[in-house]
Amino acid sequence: MENNVIKTYEDIVVKNVNCGKYKEKRDMLNLIKYITGNSTKPEKQKSVRYIGGCGVPYYNSDLCCDSMYIVKKYYNKTDKKFRSVYHFMISFENPIEDANIVKLIAIGICQNFYEDGFQCIYGVHEDTEHLHIHIAVNGTNFTTGKQMHLSNSELKALMIDLKKRAYGILKEKGY
Repeated sequence: MENNVIKTYEDIVVKNVNCGKYKEKRDMLNLIKYITGNSTKPEKQKSVRYIGGCGVPYYNSDLCCDSMYIVKKYYNKTDKKFRSVYHFMISFENPIEDANIVKLIAIGICQNFYEDGFQCIYGVHEDTEHLHIHIAVNGTNFTTGKQMHLSNSELKALMIDLKKRAYGILKEKGY
């Protein structure tokens, strides 16, 4: 399948959503519920095609949050000065209609975070005109206990890396 839509990694949009706003366990839980389409607030309930994750029981929002929080608690990273979770959104300048390809991108990016020691959960949302991905990444590394601290330049570099990873998955799958 030849891709006439995504010609370069720059055609992929990565955003760091609500930077610095996720400080408490309830913030983490609300984000996980949003990503999985299980928000208790009707205006935040979204149509989610796929959910998944690495290192978490993604099928249950409460258990997923608890598993991330256990890592934070074990390493004493529950203080509000630490960000509990990072929230990334990945979308495409031009739409990708194949939900399975979008799912493979989400899986690949989550696997990379997990290999680096960070639990994560994703949801492929279809609540807008185009499919897009939301990913929550635990801010605490489960192998080292170190907190993910990103300067503005490091965050920008990470977002470019995520674009390149997504683009690489598209190319690998012949898209």
